[in-house]
Amino acid sequence: MYSSHFLGRKISLLVILIFVVSFVNYMPSKIFAQNEPIIQSDSAILMDAKTGAVLYEKNIHKRQFPASITKIMTALLAVENGNLEDIITFSHNAVYNIEFGSSHIGMREGEQITLRDALHGMLLMSANEVSNGIAEYIDGSIEQFAEHMTIRAKEIGAYNTNFVNPHGLHDENHYTTAYDMALIAREALKYDSFREVVGTTTYTIAPTNLVDEPRYLAHQHRLFNKKAYPNSYYEGCIGGKTGFTNEASHTLVTYAKRNGIELIVVVLKSEKQAMYDDTRTLLDYGFDNFEVVTILNKKTPVVSVPVVSIINDKKEYQGSIEVYAQEDFACLIPKGISKENIIKKISIPEELTTPIEKNQVAGTMDLILQNKMIGQVNLVTGDSIEMLQPVFSTKVEEKMFKYETSNKYLRMFIMVISTILILFLLFGVLVVMINLSRRQKRRRYYMSKNRLRFTKYMQKR
Repeated sequence: MYSSHFLGRKISLLVILIFVVSFVNYMPSKIFAQNEPIIQSDSAILMDAKTGAVLYEKNIHKRQFPASITKIMTALLAVENGNLEDIITFSHNAVYNIEFGSSHIGMREGEQITLRDALHGMLLMSANEVSNGIAEYIDGSIEQFAEHMTIRAKEIGAYNTNFVNPHGLHDENHYTTAYDMALIAREALKYDSFREVVGTTTYTIAPTNLVDEPRYLAHQHRLFNKKAYPNSYYEGCIGGKTGFTNEASHTLVTYAKRNGIELIVVVLKSEKQAMYDDTRTLLDYGFDNFEVVTILNKKTPVVSVPVVSIINDKKEYQGSIEVYAQEDFACLIPKGISKENIIKKISIPEELTTPIEKNQVAGTMDLILQNKMIGQVNLVTGDSIEMLQPVFSTKVEEKMFKYETSNKYLRMFIMVISTILILFLLFGVLVVMINLSRRQKRRRYYMSKNRLRFTKYMQKR
């Protein structure tokens, strides 16, 4: 079951690490509200499950040991790479390579159950040998699976996490942070099969090839299992995962949903009662101080972008196209703050080049509140536009060439005739002007002669 994409992930991990610094600038960051709670746990985070926005933080990037909440990462790889109806056969190594006295459901070497059964055994009862069995089923060995876990974590953005086993039993090189664990928990929640398992209160594994009796499982999360822990139950809790080792102390991941708001709480290095108290406090803080606001409607155009076709290395303008949000976008903002305070930063080319397909990603929109990015949405084209074709085909061009050639001689003939006519006109004008000049001279001559005669006549008298 080891994916062929795994080697590619190793290579991509190097690229991911190179750009960690730039990516950090775009991570959803804390949104401030009033009356922040005081938390006892050493590290804690409250995250919006939909957008990844951080609503509360305390030492969220401090390295901690996760203990059994590691199993959320194991479950994520299982639902991404496995089939829930596949059969897992437990090896000797899977069954016995766990600490004596640690959590288990008594699986035997050679025993077979489905992946679905295994996930319930791991997430509800925190069975360590089941975690090993899932690891071997997915990647062939526990060591290979642990490497797979770390690579996948960094793909999600959990850059300060390193896994060496699928169950969380203590190892100095097995660590995470509250922020990283919230990212992993959020990613797992995207899968309906994970939601189904982590949100199951009780489950029964039927008799197997080696065990005649059914195994009865019950969820260990006190805020979720109302039947087992009625006094601890939290209204709206939809699942989670507990963890404990001496080195890690108590750890807890919790999912809760009310009135369309879905929250994730992670607490690390806590006392048993304190982790539940802190989780309850953070959930109350989230539900009481934040509200869901719709920011974008995918049916409303965001912006209009010019469209061009490249014809013979020249741009031909082809009108414009409207782009839309790829999906409706709603997010949590502190109560009392208007959504008009959210800055929409559009990143899109100045023009789009044909051909363009409908729903083609054209750019992105960052949504920013209190100088923190609270979400990002893809912008897609609302229609398709074909590429403009050249105006002339080869045959047309040949005809045009002949036409233009014949017109060339016609134009030359017209130019010659026009020149002659102009010259003739100018000559005519010149002749007229010369005649006028001669007439004027002749008139002046006769007038002068007549004046002379008149003068002599008067003198004789």
